[in-house]
Amino acid sequence: MAFAMACNCTSQTSVRLSSTQDVGGPVDGCGSCTSCRKIAADTHPDVVHVTPKGSLIRIEQIRDLVYTLSMKPYEAVYRTAILTHAHNMTPEAGNALLKTLEEPPARTLLILTASGRSDVLPTIVSRCQHVAFRPISSESLTALLAEEHGIDAEEAAILAAMSLGSVKKALTMRRQGWIRRRIWLIRQAEALNAHSTARSLAFARQLSEDKDSVEDALEILKTWFRDLAVWSYHPDRIVNSDLADRVGTAARRQPPGEIQRKLTAIEAAQHQIRANTNPRVTLEVLALQLARQET
Repeated sequence: MAFAMACNCTSQTSVRLSSTQDVGGPVDGCGSCTSCRKIAADTHPDVVHVTPKGSLIRIEQIRDLVYTLSMKPYEAVYRTAILTHAHNMTPEAGNALLKTLEEPPARTLLILTASGRSDVLPTIVSRCQHVAFRPISSESLTALLAEEHGIDAEEAAILAAMSLGSVKKALTMRRQGWIRRRIWLIRQAEALNAHSTARSLAFARQLSEDKDSVEDALEILKTWFRDLAVWSYHPDRIVNSDLADRVGTAARRQPPGEIQRKLTAIEAAQHQIRANTNPRVTLEVLALQLARQET
């Protein structure tokens, strides 16, 4: 959105388009002209958003986008199409976008956001310029949450670790009470055992009831088992530093191979859910795998 504002700001456009020399640093949108205000309010007719319907971006959405882009912009210098979670495009949708990516209409920018290039169709990746966004360091994020959002320093540190460097995710997790839910998740995962299939299936059912939080729950479980794997070598690098004693106790109870097997199972479940498999079934299989003890 900020990039679209910078490209269409009426206060800056004349400077940017009339000069081929360095204008003294990055050119940002002013934030106060009519164009910037419309983009910020998400009411600009030439800034088009495409987001997943349900969990996928479907071919009908891409066909509508291609049709929209075939017409001239209403008022923008650069019309901008923003495809959020492009890794959730179906193969048919991705193929429908290829020609437009190869030969975009004049004065048109296409911005695709994704969790990683490996999750996007190779044919899409090869036609895009890649801009990587790195996670914010835990120390910087902790300070930002404390100073700009008034969050207690200890809570800010936990949120910074759980959110893996994302300000938005940290604030969302705080709003949704994930610090408390994290403890419940860890207790449930640690209590699973091969002699109680009913407990494992009940755990999977509880996780699947809130579809919007499944990915966060799996990421927290993965972080927990990752901490168990790291503990023996670098206890100072665990994410759940406020639970250090608990991490150490759990790590000593499980051999490294067992911990790695569970990490692999969680990662497989994450990939399956992103591929639109049935969440309940996927989580049931995962719970049974977490409960199983290798002999």
